[in-house]
Amino acid sequence: MVQVKLFVIDNWDTCVHPLSLQELSQIQASDSSLSLINNLNPLSYGTVLGSPSLREKILSLYIKDGLEQMNKLSLTVTQGAISANFLVLDTLLGPGDHVICQYPTYQQLYEVPRRAGADVSLWRTSEENKWIPNTDELTSLVKENTKMIIINNPNNPTGASSPLAVLEAIIAFAAKRGIIVFSDEVFRPLFHDQSAENPPSIIDFADEYKNIIATSSLSKAYSLPGIRVGWVITPKADLLNPVILARDYACLSVSQIDQDIATYALDKSVRDKILQRSLAICKRNLDALERFITLHADELRWVKPSGASSAFVQVIDPNTGGPVDDKVFCEEIVHESGLLIIPGGLAFGTEDEQDFKGYMRVGFVCSAERFEQALVIWGQCLDRL
Repeated sequence: MVQVKLFVIDNWDTCVHPLSLQELSQIQASDSSLSLINNLNPLSYGTVLGSPSLREKILSLYIKDGLEQMNKLSLTVTQGAISANFLVLDTLLGPGDHVICQYPTYQQLYEVPRRAGADVSLWRTSEENKWIPNTDELTSLVKENTKMIIINNPNNPTGASSPLAVLEAIIAFAAKRGIIVFSDEVFRPLFHDQSAENPPSIIDFADEYKNIIATSSLSKAYSLPGIRVGWVITPKADLLNPVILARDYACLSVSQIDQDIATYALDKSVRDKILQRSLAICKRNLDALERFITLHADELRWVKPSGASSAFVQVIDPNTGGPVDDKVFCEEIVHESGLLIIPGGLAFGTEDEQDFKGYMRVGFVCSAERFEQALVIWGQCLDRL
């Protein structure tokens, strides 16, 4: 048996270098009465839909630009975004429904609808269009029974962010047909050019169209994947009601201790400092990755991500000029050096073995030291091509 000592460059590294409780506690909250963990709380189930204080903090992320009253939005707290996504897709979709799903994306977003019996059309994006969905293609994808359009913004694995104009076009298209727009926004607000006009949450369109729903969590941008706190939010209570009913069969309530920590992290002062840290880590490592790709221009190609915490990088065989077999390439690297990179064609190109051939999903938000070490090892592997 081959024993492999993993040197992970991916997997949890799409969560910005996770904070410890000690590090989090050292960030001073603007609310002096707020503690990291409320020792006086009885450890009961608590409020099933989420503690009032946490719900208020989450809602404050969305209350702007015409969304002045919190009661305009319906919200439930879940065990991470993975639970939020599953509950939305498994309850709102079923046999006879048709779904249009951005592709590539997190496999859950199209496989759960299929599991529920829905027909799924993949809305393919391309490197040539910077991995941004082409809304002109929606007309050819839509059917009479289309119930939902699914997007992931910013996108996993490409790091592309669909801009405001694209979101406006999606909303306009959906509104004419009464289609639900579901947006997985787990990587918000990780946008790498803070001087640019970054896209809003889909929930910002609530005054224009109610048939929208979003999910998110504290795992990625907020560096707290271990507390397992996510949420589902929508301006249309009718969309959330079946999710809430199904939720009782999956998780009665989220840990009160986890919710305490989440409430502390979403205090504005703490939240701002966490995001400053996250963006600094992104910039430092993304700059290092860009230099690395420039150095290996004969073997690597990419579209530099505008958001999220991973890049989709294609490895080219200099001998053939074509993409490598990403599965074989990644297997050889992990066995030779212990460096784990996710093979993009294998993991995200599930529809066709040629989809995304040679691509690697590279998570770039671990510690600087770890990332630099990983790039050295990857470079040595590339030099042997």
